[in-house]
Amino acid sequence: MKVVVLGQGGREQALAQAILRSPKASRVVVIPGNPGMKLLGIECIEVNAVDDIVNFCRTENIDLVIPGNETVILSPIKEKLKVYGIKCFSPDPQIARLESSKVFCKQILQEAGILTADYQLILNQEEGLQAIEKHNFSSPLVLKADGLAQGKGVWVCKDLASALKSFEHLIKSFGFPVLFEHCLVGRELSAFAICQNESYSFLGTAVDYKRIDENPFSANTGGMGAYSPCHFIEEKDQKEIENIFSKILKLTAQKNLNYQGFLFAGLMKTEKGIAVIEFNVRMGDPETQALLPRLKSDILELLMNPGQNRCDLSVETSVHVVMTSQGYPTADMNLNHKISINNQPDMIFFSGVKLGSEGLINSGGRVLGITALAKDIERAREKAYSEIKNIHFAGSYFRKDIGL
Repeated sequence: MKVVVLGQGGREQALAQAILRSPKASRVVVIPGNPGMKLLGIECIEVNAVDDIVNFCRTENIDLVIPGNETVILSPIKEKLKVYGIKCFSPDPQIARLESSKVFCKQILQEAGILTADYQLILNQEEGLQAIEKHNFSSPLVLKADGLAQGKGVWVCKDLASALKSFEHLIKSFGFPVLFEHCLVGRELSAFAICQNESYSFLGTAVDYKRIDENPFSANTGGMGAYSPCHFIEEKDQKEIENIFSKILKLTAQKNLNYQGFLFAGLMKTEKGIAVIEFNVRMGDPETQALLPRLKSDILELLMNPGQNRCDLSVETSVHVVMTSQGYPTADMNLNHKISINNQPDMIFFSGVKLGSEGLINSGGRVLGITALAKDIERAREKAYSEIKNIHFAGSYFRKDIGL
């Protein structure tokens, strides 16, 4: 089987490497990929326009296309590939609104009877200011952009001043509507499934670190690290999580919005049970880099027959640590510095890199990540941090608490 993975980050590299382990895979291409992946021996084709991607897949007789990120999923690529009989494993844009519209997601959650945070829909500045003034801040107020924001559209505000500032930032950057949510209290985790209509294969859990540093009120990022599996859920929690996937797929099928693709549930373990924070219609980044190295099942079998194959995961724990450019997640980043790797790690995933005159240089916010597998989380952490300390570029930064 010839497979194309669409994207250029660590998530797409992890997907490609999992597919390459399948005996069913005869060719795996990442489009556009990045120079770091190429150095690891992964075939990358630098094509970006949707029509050019479709033409490549048609002329190269590609059997399966897997979009990695939400932007590609919301593009017309699935419809265009369908004309040529090429399977695209992703949800249709209509049901992909589970991610692209937090308002739509909230409505679906409530209709399905799934626990989630209470919220208020803010349609203009006056409504927002009034709601902020009414909030007593005995608990934080959570402000969210309705649409896609690449992990930077959520602000947890602990006082009036931060709420006013965050509200101003959100409406300037993303416009209306804005969601104001009650802050859920508990421990956060991510869960993943491979879905086809009402059937699914539960893929596993991970815990990611969204903030730029240990301060829970610091800037939100695309993800600074993750570990897998989540170690604080019990058997009853696992049943609740799987029930969430069952409920959401049953409801969407009833609405003739049959779901095909990865489904990523952002969850919170609360005193009342497992609550849904959000849904994403793709694999997470950096959770994928922690989860897929543990996958023992043939991922292509899971993709072709969701629900008919149970996912087999290693009992080992993985820890993934992300290294970023100085200044991330702001636009003012310290870029274009040579990346030196003293000893090649067992598992390195490249993202914001490009090729300079002397080799790889950092070209984006999240530059690369290291994954380590071990019998327990303490040994996995020790190995991951030991390996990432052998990587250097000017202004590099990583959190020191992933896995704690």
